[in-house]
Amino acid sequence: MKNSKTAALYLVAALGFGVSGAYSQSGNNSLPMDRVYQGHIQLPDFAGRDSQFRTFRTRISNEMRTGPNFAGHYAIVDIGCGTGCHIVFVGDVATGKMFPFPYGGEDYNMLGLRYAVKSNYVTARWEHGGSCYRESLDWNGSQFSTSVPREIIGPDTECNK
Repeated sequence: MKNSKTAALYLVAALGFGVSGAYSQSGNNSLPMDRVYQGHIQLPDFAGRDSQFRTFRTRISNEMRTGPNFAGHYAIVDIGCGTGCHIVFVGDVATGKMFPFPYGGEDYNMLGLRYAVKSNYVTARWEHGGSCYRESLDWNGSQFSTSVPREIIGPDTECNK
């Protein structure tokens, strides 16, 4: 009986079906990109580990409660900070841990992001100095790195398309 249960679990894993809420709390806490975390939503520890994000706790908490929208178990939280200004954070909905996003504020006017729940890539577009820039980023579970170098894609009006 034990062997048939083990075999069934291996079959479920091989077919890509996840057990709701399955998440590794060990050193490797990333889910395969073909699965989306469906367990209990853990909010940040604004009084401790994530205190630097406390100013935005209501907006962050509300967005994280909707579940993951990026890389299987993360929520990208995009907060407006004025005309064309955005501040962006990344929160792990399984652990509550928060991370900064490398772009935002007035230096990245009209920042627009493209991302998906089953992908760890983000494409950012923004206006600066009359030009529209684009850069693609790769998320490794704790920080972003450039996957496609920054490029000017045209005049600033190109960012509105």
